[in-house]
Amino acid sequence: MTNWLSNNHSLKFVCCFIISMLSTHYMFGFEQHTDDVATIDLQETSITNSTEIALDADWLFYWNELIEPSNFKPNKPFTKISLTNWTAFTHSNNENLPSFGYATYRLLISIPKERPHVSLYIPAAYAASKTWINGELISEIGRVGTSKDETLHRRFSQIIPLNTNETDFEIVIQVANFYHKKGGIDKPLILGASKLLLNKRSKQIMADMIFIGCLGFIGSFFLLFFLFYWNKDKAILYFAILCMSLSYMALSDRYAPFAEIFQSFSWIILTKFEYIILFLAGAAASLFFYSIFSNFVHKLYSKIIVYSFCLLALLAIFLPPPHFTKLLLPFLILMIIDLIYVYFVIMKTIIIGKRHESILLLVSMSLASIIFSVHIFFFLGKNGNAMIYVNFGYILVFLLLSMLLMTRFSNSFKELERAKEFALEQKKEISIQSNELSNVNLELKENLKNLKISNAELDGFNHIVSHDLKAPLIAMHTLVSFIEEDLDTTINTDVKNNFKLLKDRVSKMFALINGLLEYSKVTKGKKSKELFSLNNLLSEIRAVVDTQNEHIIHLPDEDLEIYTNKIELEHVFQNLLSNSIKHNDKNSALINISFSKLPNEYVFAVSDNGPGIDAKYHTKIFEMFSQLNVNDEVESTGIGLSIVKKIVYENHGIISVESEKGIGTTLKFSWRI
Repeated sequence: MTNWLSNNHSLKFVCCFIISMLSTHYMFGFEQHTDDVATIDLQETSITNSTEIALDADWLFYWNELIEPSNFKPNKPFTKISLTNWTAFTHSNNENLPSFGYATYRLLISIPKERPHVSLYIPAAYAASKTWINGELISEIGRVGTSKDETLHRRFSQIIPLNTNETDFEIVIQVANFYHKKGGIDKPLILGASKLLLNKRSKQIMADMIFIGCLGFIGSFFLLFFLFYWNKDKAILYFAILCMSLSYMALSDRYAPFAEIFQSFSWIILTKFEYIILFLAGAAASLFFYSIFSNFVHKLYSKIIVYSFCLLALLAIFLPPPHFTKLLLPFLILMIIDLIYVYFVIMKTIIIGKRHESILLLVSMSLASIIFSVHIFFFLGKNGNAMIYVNFGYILVFLLLSMLLMTRFSNSFKELERAKEFALEQKKEISIQSNELSNVNLELKENLKNLKISNAELDGFNHIVSHDLKAPLIAMHTLVSFIEEDLDTTINTDVKNNFKLLKDRVSKMFALINGLLEYSKVTKGKKSKELFSLNNLLSEIRAVVDTQNEHIIHLPDEDLEIYTNKIELEHVFQNLLSNSIKHNDKNSALINISFSKLPNEYVFAVSDNGPGIDAKYHTKIFEMFSQLNVNDEVESTGIGLSIVKKIVYENHGIISVESEKGIGTTLKFSWRI
């Protein structure tokens, strides 16, 4: 009996042990296969309202398998892992896992019964996900599938409250990624007091709203300011684009409003758009800096910036996933190089001491660098209040930059006001000068009227000279000839010489009157142009000035088709050739005619072998009535070269002489085409 009781006690113990094992085995209310799972025991851990526990290690990872909680028994885990990008995991063939794929994560934890209400924080992953806790489907972010077509990618963080009556929890998460270079869950899950996690979430939302709202407002304000009020400063536009881009990125990264509104829209397109906005923000920041320091940066800086960010944007558009998500690294490298160059230019301008904006921009950038360092290395995820302070710091930086822009606007506005005042003064001066000009115009009209009267009087004078002066001279010459004939047999030699001298003086007076008439008529009337051969014209002139062929006149070797006033050019050449023959001291004159063509004019030259002209008379020969008396036998009025000079000047040309006494003379003149 004692043995039986003893055996009965043993049997009871065995039964109790089996019942306790069964009760533990079925504690979750579903078939749970614990023989392959090591539970993380936190029973001895004190959980308070300030506790946060990172669930980072001992996760079972099942690659290319989507397993629900009730189906784990036949499946062996791929490996035990710490949560990180699954591309860091090594496959059985010693190769890293690809970015694209799907997997299941599994973890069992045990926490004490005596605890405040706790929740599980699941960070946003670059993937669609599906979460079970103790066999119950808690949430599905996007749609998890085994292919790109079956998967709808979404990215959100979430806080999941845990049952206060349970101490043991099985966490199963299915993940599918077909768009990003990072695959799977890359941040640890956080177990903490619900009040703490919700408080941190609230403060994160508050910090985000401060950042998003203020930047959105600043960007919208400056964009409207540029579009409707002051579009002369491109820095305002670039700053507006920068603020609005950063505001959109923060909003899209945290809350993805477009994904919520358009629930079936492709997440890949939304992500590509985020990358383009990121590159746009980088370009706007660089061009904002360039607009302020355009006089101090290299001339290729703006082109390099525009082309670089345009290239990144085009690659983001056309590269397929996951390659376009790898563009973040070259973007960061470009921005670091750009930032170093910006600091260099700012310090350069401060040393030069020419820009007030340099100090303000340096203060803004230094403050931003300090805040960013504090954000990353001290407060990131540690303190909710600190995130609010950090975002306030960022807003302060943008307010300082806004102050910089408004200072530029104020200076530009003052310059504009000064310009307006100067314009008013100029307007007054113009008004005064306009009145003076009106008076001058009246005087000019009066002078034109007087000029017309003078021209009419000159025409009358010409008529008088032509008829009233020339006629008596002709009569005088004829009368002297008659007297000479009547006295031919009775007068002596002296009287004959006197009669001859008298007739010569009358002839010279007649030639002088003709020269004056010709000078007064030159360049008057219409200037008609025609196309003709220069050598044909010169041949005709040669026949006129050298009727007996006593002289040698060489025409240009190359003929020229010239379009100009033929009569005026003929008059010039005829005068020059006549002078070369008339004043030549040789029995036979040797004359060379040449020309050269310049872009807007011709240059003609007439050279002879005459006695030459002393340098001191080079300008005097073009004066009216000027005579050098080189050849005493030749009578000259001294008007011919004056007429030539007047015609040449009327055709926008210049005439000059090259000669030395006893060597010959070359007369050059230009003729506008």
